[in-house]
Amino acid sequence: MIKFAYTILYVQDVTKTIKFYENAFGFSSKFMSPENDYAELLVGETTLSFVSISLAESNLKDGFIESKLMNKP
Repeated sequence: MIKFAYTILYVQDVTKTIKFYENAFGFSSKFMSPENDYAELLVGETTLSFVSISLAESNLKDGFIESKLMNKP
């Protein structure tokens, strides 16, 4: 059986995002990197993780297109 286990969201501020999800949805923090640029939340069987845009840019050699309200997908 296939099970959805992991999602990564790229965000501007990992710490603020984690605090929002904890307060809004009652999730618990599972892990936060010492640099505060990567974190994971406990959300049941799925790991919800957040990566800073700057860390993503350094790890994705071909880059990516950041989602913004002013830009169409």
